[in-house]
Amino acid sequence: MRINPQLKKALLALLFVAVIYALMALALRAIGLENAQNFIEKTGAWAPLFFVVLCSLSLIIAPLSGSSLFVAGGALFGRETGFILSYVATLIGCSINYWISRKFGRGVASRFIGKKNLDELDDFIKRLKSHHSIFYIILIMPLSQDIVSYAVGLTKIKYTHFLIALVISGAVVVSAYIYLGSSLLEALI
Repeated sequence: MRINPQLKKALLALLFVAVIYALMALALRAIGLENAQNFIEKTGAWAPLFFVVLCSLSLIIAPLSGSSLFVAGGALFGRETGFILSYVATLIGCSINYWISRKFGRGVASRFIGKKNLDELDDFIKRLKSHHSIFYIILIMPLSQDIVSYAVGLTKIKYTHFLIALVISGAVVVSAYIYLGSSLLEALI
């Protein structure tokens, strides 16, 4: 029996997420969530700053996934602070993606997203060229914020329109990871 390539890709992504969650749960169980939170608190402003930079980079280098970091941030910093830090990182990372594509073009953007994601990028660009509305960007942004932000940078869509879509969709995506994901992670601990 042959498995559909898209289904196979989705199952592999789901398996990857499950492994990441299990590893985070095991690490936090071994360290102790309260100990980890106390350590974060003692670092002062450095831990939140490091977290924002790390999450932003995970969005810029598209094969990486910031979603696991968002979940960990919700557990370590608390849901409200984790949401704010992850949301700021999303706005920064995706905006940088947009400007990388806008300033340097497809060749440089493909280096950041990887050769495998280039076909996905092309599909997004085709769809975006026929739908320039902010609403359409809001709808597709949750699919893959990093790739969509690179794709939008390669179109004639203005940054302000992209930013409006990112502010709305980013809030939805980040809150789902923070509130649902960190609740699941804490239940596993």
